[in-house]
Amino acid sequence: MRSRSFALSAALAVLSLAAVSLSANASLTPQTAAARTALPETMSPAVSHSQRQDTLAAGQPMAVSVNLKLRNTAALDRFLAAVSTPGDPLYGKYLTPDQFAAEYGPTQGDVDRVVRFLTSQGLTVTGVSANRQVVNIGGTADRISAAFGTHESMYVDGEQHRTFHANDTPASVPSDLADVVAGIVGLDDHTSRTTRIAEPDASTPAATPGGFGPAQYDGAYNLDKVGTNGAGTTVALWEFDGYRSSDLTTYDRRFGLSGPAVRTVPVDGADFDAHPGQGQGEVELDSEIVRGVAPNAQQLIYEAPNSDQGEVDMAARIVADNKASVISISWGSCEPDTTVSIMTAVNNSFKQAAAQGISIFSASGDDGSRDCSRSASGPRVPAVDFPASSPHNTGVGGTNLRLSGNTYSAESAWITSGGGTSKVFARPTFQNGTGVSAAGRTVPDVSSDADPATGFAIFTQGKAGPSWQIVGGTSAAAPLWAGFTALYDQKAKAAGRAVLGEANPKLYVLANSGGGQSAFHDVTTGGNQDFRARPGYDQVTGLGTPVADQLAARLLAAHR
Repeated sequence: MRSRSFALSAALAVLSLAAVSLSANASLTPQTAAARTALPETMSPAVSHSQRQDTLAAGQPMAVSVNLKLRNTAALDRFLAAVSTPGDPLYGKYLTPDQFAAEYGPTQGDVDRVVRFLTSQGLTVTGVSANRQVVNIGGTADRISAAFGTHESMYVDGEQHRTFHANDTPASVPSDLADVVAGIVGLDDHTSRTTRIAEPDASTPAATPGGFGPAQYDGAYNLDKVGTNGAGTTVALWEFDGYRSSDLTTYDRRFGLSGPAVRTVPVDGADFDAHPGQGQGEVELDSEIVRGVAPNAQQLIYEAPNSDQGEVDMAARIVADNKASVISISWGSCEPDTTVSIMTAVNNSFKQAAAQGISIFSASGDDGSRDCSRSASGPRVPAVDFPASSPHNTGVGGTNLRLSGNTYSAESAWITSGGGTSKVFARPTFQNGTGVSAAGRTVPDVSSDADPATGFAIFTQGKAGPSWQIVGGTSAAAPLWAGFTALYDQKAKAAGRAVLGEANPKLYVLANSGGGQSAFHDVTTGGNQDFRARPGYDQVTGLGTPVADQLAARLLAAHR
């Protein structure tokens, strides 16, 4: 029971925030003082458990994105179901970016209306995404606050004890724009995407590789029996840091691999390759695993600032470019610490990816069913990882893999494999029949080796310079599945079939069909904090790990 003094303090705090909000609104121009519509999903969840310190300086520069709504969403949902359903006349008839924009994207008129409002508020439009879903703006804190009816404050995070700025109240827009504006991203700088890479406790740099190399993981999962090498396919790697080409070359040379040179695609001017940061090992792990599975696939490494706007812009850029048939994502944030408007904006680009036939594989996280263990909400909160929780992503969990030579022996669930139930996204129809009664979207969907105790050899920056290291994490599992998809897409195109596209609707149908179980290793032992592996689908290892040659053959047979 709360004391009276606590209740009084809380009441005074509310009054103080109300006064601040009124002060901010009092400075609005007549245009912004007209009827407004609140955007309730634009506040950082961290504000509720952080301590307000002061008002953000009025002249503080800010970069913000205004995200526009998709159109004809009911028709889009029907199309996404049809394009993934074998036997439907629309099956495999994917759209181009221009076709998607014409049918479902914001119109140019929608963009123009938003731009007119923003410029009338003294804000600078710095860019509009090619798919017209994102309008980027710059301005000072006071002008942005006035435009969106908010107030920016400085906070100290109660769990991480770090300082960040955030809006005290939800943003709003003039009501005549409510039909086109989905949300505002960048009003806070709290959310930071982290890698899903894990090292053994006693990991030390080495002069020669230890752990699993391509011969081991390709052999374990029959990837070397699919009969393709990824030629003619492109994999996009979703990154917030850079890499050294020399490290990738060393990996290739050591394992006798060759293929197209990796290319960097800067987003929002980010190009970290000259001076890679702490996430360098993540980028190089992703690239090296994809190379080990599908050596002849083209790799495009998209690099964006580690910010809300950077993530939104990267998603929009990849689908607008439409150069890759598969995306590998090894960075994420826990749902309870991520503003819903960010997830909505990114998920809209994922819907476009599905419509264009792009598969997405995302690491499910390395903190088990308590994905916020290293962030603001803390280890007591059951939570899943975004983007893996998007129903248009295939979330990839982790296992402990045992080999007999270079062949599969056994697997158990990795104890910290991310998994659980989304509190943001509803249960998709493809998860009916899994035996899990949760109302929300559950993750992971599939899995593969991730335990650092049975980890992968990578060449990257070590404690004493570039060296071989043994690493794991669902960061290794996601690119392995992306590499498999490159192998499959090459095989499908050679047979005159459509590429895999959104994988989940096909994988779940296959797993539940007669004989489909032979395409997966069903992992039935081990668990994370809240869930246990069991026969069939579970919230630790999903449908299981790939028997790649069987999986490719059955997908081809089922999806004519």
